[in-house]
Amino acid sequence: MKIKLIAVDLDGTLLTSKKKVSDRTLNVLKQARKKGIYVVPLSGRPLPGVLKVFEPFRLDPEDNFAICYNGGLVQRMDGEVLSASPLSDDNVKHLLALKQRGVFGPYFMDTKDFYVAPGASTFGVGITAKARNMGVKRMEAGQHYEFIKGEYVSLPGRMKKFRASFSPETEREFEISASGGQCLEFNTPGTSKGKALTALLDLLNIQPEEAMVFGDNNNDLSDFRLPGVFKVAMGNAISEIKELADYVTASNNKDGIALAVEKFVDMGD
Repeated sequence: MKIKLIAVDLDGTLLTSKKKVSDRTLNVLKQARKKGIYVVPLSGRPLPGVLKVFEPFRLDPEDNFAICYNGGLVQRMDGEVLSASPLSDDNVKHLLALKQRGVFGPYFMDTKDFYVAPGASTFGVGITAKARNMGVKRMEAGQHYEFIKGEYVSLPGRMKKFRASFSPETEREFEISASGGQCLEFNTPGTSKGKALTALLDLLNIQPEEAMVFGDNNNDLSDFRLPGVFKVAMGNAISEIKELADYVTASNNKDGIALAVEKFVDMGD
């Protein structure tokens, strides 16, 4: 199969349960990049967090790309923004109004920092921000921000009840995705990994049939619905992803990406 771009989700896909890239997967993807195949992170994380994961790849930041914030940002790895879908001030107000006891947030993110609402507790935020290689700032009343994504976090049971409480207006105003059961992520309507991946393929003049995508969870559904793209579900993926996949590989803990790339991708001589 002649593939020119491999797009990979991070958590549950590229990363093992220990939050590492396995040696085999790293070596296979590095080989693919040396052969001219783009390896593109397709993540809900910000670019600083993506770059932290991709340090072992040693990619040229001017000639490699990342899709971040579930498609809210398409960037070169040097930070140049190629497309963005920022939340409006009304979006931010709406998210602030959703606050519920036992659910933490909302937290907002721009390209570099993690923000908490005026007067809100920063308890636990520093750990999350550090994991994403970002700073923490407190919002100031009346200030305009270019936030790309907002999120709430809590225990899975509380998050399920929280989501069930949303009004039809909330469901219309945001693209809401779940990365596991503990987090709900909010982007502008129409924002998705699939839409961002399509835009990047157009930019690079790559046909959908020349792209391969790997995923495992709800926020990967949009790219798994793209026509033409070869879709590979991880062995640990949710059933909806597996049903949309062209192939189901091994789990993220058993070199699933490496096995599929070795099986399907023509690396040439």
